[in-house]
Amino acid sequence: MMYGMSYEEFWYSSLDRLEFYWQKNQFDIERRNQELWLQGLYIRMAIANCMDGNKVKYPDKPQRITELTEYEQEIENKRKIEQLRNMLVERKAKWDEKHKGVDAG
Repeated sequence: MMYGMSYEEFWYSSLDRLEFYWQKNQFDIERRNQELWLQGLYIRMAIANCMDGNKVKYPDKPQRITELTEYEQEIENKRKIEQLRNMLVERKAKWDEKHKGVDAG
């Protein structure tokens, strides 16, 4: 009854059923713990943003708690490669500008 079993199930069904309810209860406890931890993370980011919004930004979208699919992972990898390429092009342009008049020899 403590784990969600009815009185009849507890007394008239097999012990395997009790174990199933116990395992579900353990899963529910772990899930709730994860939810509260994530809530604490959001609160921490909100407070840090209030204290120093220049260093800590509150996320624009919720934190992902499930793994990426293969397709999503591929898109993410392409985005990171593009971001890295843009950064390198920017740095090269700055370096070229800085060393424009310097003789290479």
